[in-house]
Amino acid sequence: MIEKRVLSATDEPAFYDLTQYAFNKPDSEQRRLFFQKLYQNSVGFGVFDQGHLKSSLLATPFDVNFKGQTFKMSGIGYVASYPEFSGQGGISDLMHLAFERMQADGVTLSYLAPFSYPFYRRFGYEQAFEQTCYQIKTANLPRLKFAPDQGYVERLSLSAAVPLISAFQQQHPHNQVGGIQRAAWWWQYNCLKHTDWEVAVYTDGDQQVAGYVIYSRQATTLEIQELLTSTVASQEQLVKFIFKHQSAYQTIRYESGLTTNLGDLLPDPTIVETTTVPYMMARIVSLADFLARYPYEVADLEAVKIAVSDDFLPENSGVWQLSLHAGQPTVTKLASQTADITVTIQQLTKAMMGYRTLASQAHYGQVSGDAVKIAQLSAAFNQTQPMLWDYF
Repeated sequence: MIEKRVLSATDEPAFYDLTQYAFNKPDSEQRRLFFQKLYQNSVGFGVFDQGHLKSSLLATPFDVNFKGQTFKMSGIGYVASYPEFSGQGGISDLMHLAFERMQADGVTLSYLAPFSYPFYRRFGYEQAFEQTCYQIKTANLPRLKFAPDQGYVERLSLSAAVPLISAFQQQHPHNQVGGIQRAAWWWQYNCLKHTDWEVAVYTDGDQQVAGYVIYSRQATTLEIQELLTSTVASQEQLVKFIFKHQSAYQTIRYESGLTTNLGDLLPDPTIVETTTVPYMMARIVSLADFLARYPYEVADLEAVKIAVSDDFLPENSGVWQLSLHAGQPTVTKLASQTADITVTIQQLTKAMMGYRTLASQAHYGQVSGDAVKIAQLSAAFNQTQPMLWDYF
């Protein structure tokens, strides 16, 4: 008999065993500890055959910051099936259960790291985040001279650094365009998972944290996990700290949520190998809430009718009328009406997240409608590339 349900605490060992098999990960006490932390702070869903767990996924609740507005987001991860059960629709069933729970909990957005972009587009997800990898041979590092500074850099373990950097990270501008507001348990989870991560914290002359770098020391590579600064001095002193590792490593590597090319800031930009790759996907779960509370870029917008198609969440499908007056949005779902713009939920997610403008999508034939209305609505949406610094 097939059973589909929310998982309980007693299902954790079976879920752990499934993920170990599906992702071919070695068992260890450390892995069990960080998995337990994640499991206890997430909602699991499973498909059982004759009482045995065969397919599963985790939906982890987060808050995300979108230009000053907070939205509930469900992060989907650990999507797995045993090979003998794969291809039988178990994951589709679990996604339906997960979205039912999201809607009941008032979730507005959902993110996931895909193993296949086409597969997850079936559920309304679309690419919304990128990562840029910067790699430089230490033999090519330039000699940089910085002005004397009253601040100082302190090396700490990740767990010791969290009380110093958590508020700084949450308030940083690079974390305001779809970034996760890291709860205390999420920091604890990362400390358990990444025991090799270290932190260098920069404190300025006024004894205020003004930047930090999270890194790990591999055999021949210094891996930068996260680098956030707020002043010229913090940027200079942390770059200086990183470059001081020149004699111990062959390569410095940084995978960043910031997709701007930084090579031009060096004396010779060719010494940096820069590669931008797709990262996580996103989807709008509650279009009504996202349209109503979205931080629009304009104060006024004439009424525009948007025909949205969402095959997986029919609640989002239909014609939505949006207008703005003095910064206040009015959102109405209309009965059958002629629309000014026609989009899928994936195209609208990209536009509202700021990944690719509505006007750009129209240029490539992905969005149709009145050109003037498309341009006006496009200008009302976020124009900053979304940034995500976390993985789940």
